[in-house]
Amino acid sequence: MQVIALHTRLKPGLEAEYERIHAKLSPEHEQALHASGVHSWHIWRDGLDLFHTVVCDDWAGMESAMAQLELTERWHQVIHPMLDMAVSQRGPLPLVWQLP
Repeated sequence: MQVIALHTRLKPGLEAEYERIHAKLSPEHEQALHASGVHSWHIWRDGLDLFHTVVCDDWAGMESAMAQLELTERWHQVIHPMLDMAVSQRGPLPLVWQLP
């Protein structure tokens, strides 16, 4: 089991749209994430900054499985234009510390 942290940043003015899209994620998308080994995915927003935590069996395996799906391409076409990709972390953040 892995716990992954990610950071992404929204482009200004798209906060409400981003939250609207995530408020009704399709059951197909949720099922695909679960089938690829995701146990939970949380996103917090502070202004334009988005902080994600993902609990999954295997991050690389999940990314590989999801990349095979057409729904992932559709999702990226919607979400990526909303993100400031120059600032967004493209992979897991390094773990600095945890309370044992």
